[in-house]
Amino acid sequence: MAQIARSLAHSGTPRTQLLSIQYLRGLAALSVLVTHALQWPLAEMNMVLLKTGRLGVDVFFVISGFIITTIAGDGQFNPKEFLVRRGFRILPAYWAATFLITILAIAIPAQFRTTIPTTEGLIKSLLFIPSLEPKAPLLLLGWSLNFEVFFYLLFASLFFLRSEARTLVLLGIFTLLVGIGQFATGLSHVEAIYTSPSLIGFSLGTILAQAYRHGLFARFCAQLRWATIAAPCVLLIAFYVVDWNGSEEIALWKHVLMSSTALSIVLLGLNHEAAGEVTHVKSLKYIGDISYSVYLFHLFAVGAIWAISKRLFDVHQPLVYLSFATLAVLAGLATGLVCHHFIEKPFLAGGPKRSRAVPAT
Repeated sequence: MAQIARSLAHSGTPRTQLLSIQYLRGLAALSVLVTHALQWPLAEMNMVLLKTGRLGVDVFFVISGFIITTIAGDGQFNPKEFLVRRGFRILPAYWAATFLITILAIAIPAQFRTTIPTTEGLIKSLLFIPSLEPKAPLLLLGWSLNFEVFFYLLFASLFFLRSEARTLVLLGIFTLLVGIGQFATGLSHVEAIYTSPSLIGFSLGTILAQAYRHGLFARFCAQLRWATIAAPCVLLIAFYVVDWNGSEEIALWKHVLMSSTALSIVLLGLNHEAAGEVTHVKSLKYIGDISYSVYLFHLFAVGAIWAISKRLFDVHQPLVYLSFATLAVLAGLATGLVCHHFIEKPFLAGGPKRSRAVPAT
């Protein structure tokens, strides 16, 4: 891993960050933003757009499994400190977005077709308790945070194990849960969610982290070069060619294909970083830095742009559609930037400092 350390040093970035991971965070957030900006005015679901946004979320899941496993270090860790740091990282922005969607849904209910806020739904949303009736999470994208928090809690419960054993136990638990989801009947809404194949992305991220921790990227980056370039190309083609037959229930093997595609994308970035081929691009890193806020808050801007444009123009005209879709993307980025600096960043600065850095040597 010395090569990774050298590449980070030459790029002028802190050793606690991997540029490829930051860039991919930004790319994943942009994929979700562009998906919603293009899909919003369409009468029917565009499956290519749906797949693009969903793949972006799975890239987030793989990155989360990778980062959490890596920063936890080799041995035991303090679960309280771990969860407090995670809380300061995700709660303020998510709670702010949840309160905002609740206020807007009460103030202008005609603009929200399925979001009907209730006290119980709000409380469940804030506590990451999925619910169909009343609706929770109230924030559309909150579903992915439910999985994140579940992963954090499960990871923290294994604080007493060494890193390799913790990963093996996590993989065993996730395999068992996904197996239950595939074969059990009569599962409740919450049970169905936490036995979903969406857990696969985190599992692959933890495996990737072990390869990183044991120096496999630095040792084999040259030999893996063409394989890591070819794999994302082949898997992306397969991912987009395979028919999902709707968006409600995705077969297990299709989830595996999607998560494997996400894994190959992250692996490509890390392998190029190990070879010292990832340079510091300030704008790309900045988008990665604000990616969480972009992800959470972009829908407010996108919805507002399309609500106004539909009243003034025929958005089905190609030029009008593309113009406002571009404006919606820019507005989503701007909203994420503002929310990052005024909501997310102050809490990160005031919260507990990370006690462990991402190992770079």
